[in-house]
Formats: sequence, C-alpha cells, structure tokens
Amino acid sequence: MMNVTEVPAPSNSNSQQYLTDSSQVLLGLLTLSDNCVAHPRTTDDDTGDVIARPALTSLLSALHYRDVATVEHARRVAMLALGMASQIGWEDRELKVLEVAALLHDIGKIGVPDSILFKPSSLSPEEAELMSLHYYIANDVLQAYHVDPEVLEIVSQCHEHYDRVGYDSQRVGSDVHMGARILAVADAYDSLATEQVYRKAKPHDEIMQILMLGAGTQFDGNIICSLSRWVEDGRVPTGMHLNSKGLLPSEVSEREFRGDSENAGALCHIFAYLHLLENLYDGFYLMNSDQRFVVWNRRAEDLLGHRPHHMLNNVWSNKTLGYCNEKGKPLADKKCPLFQALAERKPVTTTLPVRHRSGELVEVEVQTVPLIDSEGILKGVAEIFRNTSRQGGKTQQYRELKEAASRDSLTQTANRGEMERQLEQTLAEATNGQTAETFCVIFIDADHFKSINDDFGHTVGDDVLVELAKLLQNETYSGELVARYGGEEFVVICPATDLDQGYKRAERLRIAVSKLKIADLKGRKLTASLGIAVNEPGDTVTDLLSRADKALYEAKGAGRNTTRAYANKELDIQCQLENAQKEAKEAEAFMYKGTFHAVIASDMLVYKLAGFVDDYQSKILEVTPERVVMRLGNRGVIPGWGNHDGRRPVTIEVVIGKEEVQEPGKTRARAKRVEILVTISPVGWIRKKDVFQHRAAGVFKDLKSYFIADMDLSP
Repeated sequence: MMNVTEVPAPSNSNSQQYLTDSSQVLLGLLTLSDNCVAHPRTTDDDTGDVIARPALTSLLSALHYRDVATVEHARRVAMLALGMASQIGWEDRELKVLEVAALLHDIGKIGVPDSILFKPSSLSPEEAELMSLHYYIANDVLQAYHVDPEVLEIVSQCHEHYDRVGYDSQRVGSDVHMGARILAVADAYDSLATEQVYRKAKPHDEIMQILMLGAGTQFDGNIICSLSRWVEDGRVPTGMHLNSKGLLPSEVSEREFRGDSENAGALCHIFAYLHLLENLYDGFYLMNSDQRFVVWNRRAEDLLGHRPHHMLNNVWSNKTLGYCNEKGKPLADKKCPLFQALAERKPVTTTLPVRHRSGELVEVEVQTVPLIDSEGILKGVAEIFRNTSRQGGKTQQYRELKEAASRDSLTQTANRGEMERQLEQTLAEATNGQTAETFCVIFIDADHFKSINDDFGHTVGDDVLVELAKLLQNETYSGELVARYGGEEFVVICPATDLDQGYKRAERLRIAVSKLKIADLKGRKLTASLGIAVNEPGDTVTDLLSRADKALYEAKGAGRNTTRAYANKELDIQCQLENAQKEAKEAEAFMYKGTFHAVIASDMLVYKLAGFVDDYQSKILEVTPERVVMRLGNRGVIPGWGNHDGRRPVTIEVVIGKEEVQEPGKTRARAKRVEILVTISPVGWIRKKDVFQHRAAGVFKDLKSYFIADMDLSP
C-alpha cells in the first residue's frame, strides 16, 4: 500500500500554495479525527467506551457557543429518553449509548445558517429541507470523532418514520433501531412542550394526543405508551442522577465547556462548511494518512450504494469504489484520480463513470483534494462527488444551494465572488442602458483589527466581524448589497447613488460603527475607515474596486476613522466642499444651544444639577469642575425616537462659566452669578428637525428652572 506521507513534494514548490479554503477546513476535521484516535474511548471515565470525554466536551462547547437553547433541548431530550428506556428495562451501557446519542442528536445544527436556525417564524418547505441537512452533518462529524457505531446508528435513524422512510429511502419500520424510536418520541415531546417563536408550548395531554395520532406510522406506539406510564406514575427518570455524576454537565463541566470558546469557534467554521458541502455536492469521503476511510457521508452512500459501516476504517481500494474507464472497465488503482492528486500534490478534477454497488454505471465529477498541513506533509485526502448523469434536478433546492454558495460562512453576507459577479452585472447595466446610471462602491475596513485578534483572540475577532456585518446590513437600504471582501474588509454596492450621496451614506455608516458597542471588547471602541468610488465610462470591476481601495488607503493615511472619496480631482474637491457645507447645516439643525446666568455661587451648582438628575432620572456620563454631560430619556429596542418624551433621549452638555459678582441695584441686592452654556443633541435616529427642536427647548426650560436665572440668551 502506498502511504500518502511518503509522496514527495514537487521540486521548487511550496505545498501551501495548493491549499484552498475547503482543504483547510477538511484538514481541520481530519486533525480532530486523528486527535480522537490518539485519545481513544476508554472505560475509565463516565462516558464509558461510547465517546472520549474530551470529544464530548468539545462538541457540547461548540453547540453551546452556537445556540444555548439547543443545548438545553438536548439535555431535556436525554432525560426523557433515559426515563422511557428505563421503563422498558434498558440498563447500564444501553443507557449510556442512548444518552450520548440524545445529547448529540442535534449537533449538526451548529452548521445551519442563522437565517434558518434563528428564523422567527415557521420554516418554508425549502428551508425545512435545508434544516434537515443537520442530520447528515451530525453523522459526518460523529464519524470523524470515532464515536460508538451504535450512537451513529441511533442519530442517523432518529428522524425516520417508524413504518416508512423519513429522509432515508433505504430503511423501514422494524429496521429502525429501538434507541432511535425512543429518541424520536423524546425529541417530538420536548419540541411540542417548549414554546417556539412561531407557536406556544402545548400541555401534556395535547402532546400525548398528537403523538398517539402518529403511533404506528411516525412513532412506535409501544414507546409512546412507556412515556405515558412513566409520566402517570410520577416517577423521577433514571437520567436525573446524571446531573451529579453523568454526562449532563455539572457545575464544573458547565464552566469547562463554556470556557472553550476558541475551539468552539473553529468547530463552528467546520460545521458551516459541511452544511455547504452537503448542499452543493452529491457525496464525499475523507481518508487519513493510512488510506483508511474516516468519513463516508450519507450522500456518498446514496450515490455509490456503500453503507458507512462497510467503509469506515477500511483501506481504500478501487475494487470497492468502482472507478471505470469510458468503456466501463475498472481502472487500476494507480490510474485513479487519487494517485494523480497525490503525485502532483494539488487538487485534481476528473469526470468518469463509477460503478454503483448494484452494478449500474453512474457518471460523476470527482474532485480529489490532498490535505496538506503547515509543514507540507500530506495528512490525508478528500474526494468530493457531483452526479453529472442526473437529469433535471430539484430546481428549488438548487436555487437554495446557489444562494448558500454565494454567502460568506462567518458573517452570512455575500461573499467576494458574489459581490464581484453582481458588480460586473451592475457595470454592464449602467453601460448598456439608454441613460448611463451612476452607482457607488464603498470599501469599509475595521481599524486596528489585528490588535483585536492579538489582544482578545480570534473568536472575539470573529464576533466583531459578525456584529459589524449585522450593523452594515441594518444600516443599508433595500437594494444595496453588503459583502465581505476578505478579512476585516467589507464592500457595499449602492445603486443609483452619485459621489455626493455616496459620501453622505458612507459617513452615516462610519458614525454608526463608532457607536457600536461589543461587550467582548471590554470598552474598546471600534471604528472604521471608508473609501468611496463611483463608476466612470470604460470601467471594469478591477478599475472601480481599485479606486475605492485607493480612497480607503487615503482614509487610513489620514488617521483612520474617516471617509475619503476617489474620483477625478474636480469631482472629488467639489464633493468634499458640498458635503462639508451640508454637514454643517444638518448638524446645526440637530443641535440646540442656549445660555443663561444662574444667580448662585458656583460651588452650589452641583447640588442644583443633582436635583435635576434625581427628578428627571437622568444619567451622568461625564463630570469635571467646568463641564457636566448627562443623558435624559431612554432608548427603545429600535434606536429611533419614540412618540413621547420618555422615548426621545437627548445628551445635555452643561458648561460652567466663570463666577462674577453682580453689583446691587435699586431692586436687587449684591449677588453672585455664573454663566451656564447648554448644548443639547439627540441620541438615536430622528428625521424631523422640528420635533427635536421642540423637545430640546422643553429640556432647556426644565433645566433652567432649577437655577435662579436673571437672563435668558437661549435661541
């Protein structure tokens, strides 16, 4: 047998150049698999020989990092499943296998996109189909983690109907594992008993009626009866003791997997990629350096007919895979795509017939990807299949898959490829239209992002990018495209927007970023630099992006947290002048300034201000001997102003002038007075200037009433 680690690297080449994003993710999964082999299952800990304890902790940590609600659901399902299993006489290792399967049955949801996993309503049929892929992802990962085969069987079958197939077209009724039948009932019961965003929780009696309607078809009637007896008896399920010594996290293990956020973030990337892989292709397998299969996914089973338990841990052989030449004759091992990829140490794509286990020939496209580590050593190989002989296809599904392929897996914005495709299309439309339409491209770069990664770790860095992406999507208009260009850089395409409008829009984005608060940054302020360019005659995608990038470079050179536009010099200067004038005018409209003299000693001012703060429940933001800044009013869930003063927050700046003595007059005695300068500005979004001015005038009047004022110089 040829060992992949013995394949020489091409001369004068750097193996890293062959690594693609997908190969790095698959290499990460293979590394996790190798680690599980290095730390195998044992009977020494509470997981028995079902799964290695570090592997279980790692997976639960990633699930907790992704969605706490799913972790809590898994706990409740495990408790229910163990209670029912105990009712029918299960003991010891059977219960341990079932518990692990219950805790991990939804682990594949880590890879489901946010738009589906956290959708605040019921899923459409197409979304439900994409959601169902989490079962396949779970199997991929659990295979790589070398969990007990019985756990794999339970997890892979728990979604199937009792008397007919669910997502699997090869298994029926009595072939479904008893543990999968138990888990299916427990999962359905907890889902119905838990309040969802699209429906209220159902009471026990109604849930039992729903389950019984599915008895004999979707569910095993005997399992439902055991659940009913267990609940009616009012006995505590056997699984409850696991809070103290079993697999359900105790206080110590809870802290343990909560704290493993760095590895959890890396695992989430792997799961997200597996979701795309399950969407876009018709099967794949993963092989280690000993040429043994460590992952054989369900779609590969459907495509080629080989069940996972026939493939896993077995040595690669074309006698099993069945690659053929154009005449349908089996290829010799060394003529298969695998050995070509190993010899060249780079991905190889080949179209050839493969013989299904049933004997039928299937035309497939095979992508063979060597998995190379940072030291240039081949650790394994992945082969990814696409069925080219399929006619037609699921048009709706493939529309969904196309959408998934166009998105950045971390931020769920458009990815660079999709951005460039749409930019090219927009350029063509602007050029070929009867009237040339101007549109704008905005480059956005998070300032000093490397220091965030260095100081807080890459997991926090990823969180910052996700929050930044959400803000950009919330702040942009319908019809505009937000895309992640790479690293900490984003691009916004604004149709029907000239340079003047684009500059104004970019400034609004910059200010919004500067106000973004991210708890993990521990008070550090996030800012961004922005560069703008508009399309010009004869532009290519490269030309337009290059100008926007140059503008971004100028913004960084100007000290960051600023916006620069790049066009021809005359337009650029004109744009800056006009924008400066407009900004000054708009700033004046949303700022209220007033002055009055308080007939009071300066050392008494603080007591007067304290009375105002207490009575109006204001919040002090800054205090110095000469200046006090406070906030009055509360922000709602939506950052815009509400319909009453309590939801119309403002910032009040009070500047205390010098104290002077007022000489006595005919009607007044000698007194001290202090000049008070007040500036009021809005907090949050507000469009109507008159609404702000009315609110600010009222606040100024209320503030002034707390002092003995003899002169009003307010507007």
